[in-house]
Amino acid sequence: MKKNIDSLDKLALLSIEDISSIVGRKSRAVWNGMETKALALRASSIMESKNIKGAVWGSAEYPAMLATIDDRPYAFFYRGNLEVLRKKCVSVVGTRRVCQDTAVAALSFSRDAAIDGQTVVSGLASGIDSFAHRGTIQSGTDCSTAAVLPCGIDSVVPYGNRSLASSILRNGGLLCSEYIPGTPAEPWRFIQRNRLIAALSPATVVVHAPKGSGALVTADFALTYNREVVFHRAGLDGTRTGGLGQLKKSKEKSPDSMWYVSEGAPVIENYADYVRVMKSPPGTFSINRQLELF
Repeated sequence: MKKNIDSLDKLALLSIEDISSIVGRKSRAVWNGMETKALALRASSIMESKNIKGAVWGSAEYPAMLATIDDRPYAFFYRGNLEVLRKKCVSVVGTRRVCQDTAVAALSFSRDAAIDGQTVVSGLASGIDSFAHRGTIQSGTDCSTAAVLPCGIDSVVPYGNRSLASSILRNGGLLCSEYIPGTPAEPWRFIQRNRLIAALSPATVVVHAPKGSGALVTADFALTYNREVVFHRAGLDGTRTGGLGQLKKSKEKSPDSMWYVSEGAPVIENYADYVRVMKSPPGTFSINRQLELF
């Protein structure tokens, strides 16, 4: 867009069809050029005051994994160390209502992933997401985690995780969002945020996900984007998940592995299992595309 528009005044005069052509995606938004100009000026002021940066699709800074999906955002805003997304990444998701076993599972998996040089991507929500981010901070290495927010990154949702967000930035991690600063969190934006969590990694690990949870929505996005989906055994107890699948030993199990299969998806017990799963030949595990059927 920078090559096509050299001022906000020119941008304000464009039609929605012009905008769709420039960004390479059809937009259904209601376009008010002057109102958008005012929002852009406000966002620019917030970005300058809070050291927020942005990358547009096609630029060198734009995350490579995000660029591969059809519904990628045109702009990507961030605070902190963008380099964490240039490392190997794994997305870790789960419900807000955790038990001790699943909290420990998310914490230890993410800690071990960070020690192994991976970046843990999650959504900074209460519950599993929070434990995943904390695990990377406890790893004793640079904070290799990226928190994807459902709002502008000048604010933190949930409010109670402001301290965790500060710790992520202070220890070299990343806060990011597709929304311009000043954008509030709304229910539908949480679902849109989940697609970015799925897109930013080659695999999504579901630690604890009752039926109908946002974590399963994230997993379904991952499948849509041809990413891997892996379940953690700690969260597959029927009393916690409402009967999310049945465990059985995998026929493809290797001699030194503890893998199981839940409805065709690999189930791990720790990070070492995850590494072995990711090294297995493509197609070793097949998963039901519609996760809500579990």
